[in-house]
Amino acid sequence: MTTTGNLAALAECEPRQLISDLFHQLSQPLTTLRCSLELALLQTLTPEQYRETLGQALGQAEKASWSATAIRELLDAGQVGPELEILELRKAVADAVSDLLPVAESAGVRIGYLPGSACPVWFDAQRLRQGLFHLLGFVVSSVGPGAGVKIDLDERGKEAVLALTASGRRACDEASSDSDPELSRRLGLGIARTIFEVAGGSFSVERAGESLSVEVRLPRNGGQRADVGGNRSG
Repeated sequence: MTTTGNLAALAECEPRQLISDLFHQLSQPLTTLRCSLELALLQTLTPEQYRETLGQALGQAEKASWSATAIRELLDAGQVGPELEILELRKAVADAVSDLLPVAESAGVRIGYLPGSACPVWFDAQRLRQGLFHLLGFVVSSVGPGAGVKIDLDERGKEAVLALTASGRRACDEASSDSDPELSRRLGLGIARTIFEVAGGSFSVERAGESLSVEVRLPRNGGQRADVGGNRSG
């Protein structure tokens, strides 16, 4: 289930589009690597040229490896976790904040989170941790120094509602040796979205100027196991 007030923003983490973009990202370094090695075989290289060619080949191989790993992680996110249990979303979010805090501080981004309701959910612990890590990572990487990220968690009826709001100028992408920064951010958002939707939740993201809002709604566990992947466990 998906709800959004900004279809363009949500479409950027559409799994099918992401996989297509990742395969394109994968093909580029492989093509460059092949051409570089073929050219090296046809020429007599000096030791310096040989080392330079190997260095360039290694860089292309690292880019290809990143893309292949990203594709696998995105596909794996579409699988229901193997060990479902009742987990406190409140604690899981606090752990994710703790994990990302050094990254946020390094980027000059402030994170504000005051744990409220426990919000029990029926989830695989590893999948929940992965989804929250990627979600928070996306938000932190989408804003620049001086920005603030506010995290709210609340129980609304049968749902646990996790809302992240970021305010501040957008991040300025820098060259990366292993991936395009924007594609990397989209990947994190796509993985998080897939994990939460497979668990029966809804996902929305909106951009408005320098503001970014992401909301995740998950079925709250009140003592009964929630429907996950279309099956109800007793």
